Amino acid sequence: MTTTTDPDFAAREALRLLGPDPENWVSDRPGIDHNVTIVGGSGSGSTFAFALRRADIGRVTVIDEALDEPHAGVWLTRARMKKLRTPKNLPGPELGIPALSFQAWYEARQGVEAYAAAVWKQPVKVAVT
Repeated sequence: MTTTTDPDFAAREALRLLGPDPENWVSDRPGIDHNVTIVGGSGSGSTFAFALRRADIGRVTVIDEALDEPHAGVWLTRARMKKLRTPKNLPGPELGIPALSFQAWYEARQGVEAYAAAVWKQPVKVAVT
């Protein structure tokens, strides 16, 4: 077993084990360097890109606006919630790969005990009369 202090090691290893990027099955065309462009690299954009890769669609480009790479991502620029409102055990965009789950990410940074102790605010149920 490999030991590392890199919190993203397990995710990178899971992606490596998926194999190389898929072959480009769309015929090349002059001046076109990608098959799909996804505008917005937040959770949804990243999930779409990953789903396309899993479907063997290559040459996918994700573009996102940010001042620079350290400021990229919805959690650093636009998210305003103090607590997540989605139950922590709900499957997410990892498409069945546990090493890419929110739980794996959180535990790699905060620890297994911190994830187990975390309480997410549940959505308020509104009665319709």
